[in-house]
Amino acid sequence: MYLLPTSYFPSITFFQQAIGTSSAFISGKEIYVKQSFRNRCEILTANGVQVLSIPVIKVNGTKTETSDIKISEQKNWRLDHWRAIESAYKNAPYFEFYDVEIKNLLFHKTENLFELNQNIIDFLCSVWDLKKPENSNELLVNVDQIEFLGRIKDCSPYKQVFDDRFGFQSNLSALDLLFCEGPLGRNWII
Repeated sequence: MYLLPTSYFPSITFFQQAIGTSSAFISGKEIYVKQSFRNRCEILTANGVQVLSIPVIKVNGTKTETSDIKISEQKNWRLDHWRAIESAYKNAPYFEFYDVEIKNLLFHKTENLFELNQNIIDFLCSVWDLKKPENSNELLVNVDQIEFLGRIKDCSPYKQVFDDRFGFQSNLSALDLLFCEGPLGRNWII
């Protein structure tokens, strides 16, 4: 069994890891880690790489399991994230094919971070015809298993919206691959 942490608009490598094993599972039964990809993602904008982060509420303080993390609605983060995504990718070849679905995922009033992330992962797996990782109640304890979530340099290049300014930016959120390559993004994952 290969356990993965949940991730907000996961990286390309997340999906490579998820399908690279016959039994990948997503665990929500670990203590939530601040400043991780559980509640943030990276996109490429006209100003470079931008981090989008969901404000969260730890219902049990520092001992809150990821599956129990609530989404804070004090800030209008959904609108901010949508505007950043739209601005970054409105000129991408496949933006018009997936913008409505992505906006609906963002604005669907989900209170739980794990549920939001699962809806996003399910949608992206369906677009790319990938096997969805199942949820697990196993405790995620091996930190080495989650190092791939950071941006690494060995992701195969594809045409990005702002690569003329910044060169190829490796292993961004799967949003970048979705809007730039559409269904062909599957080729970069498998």
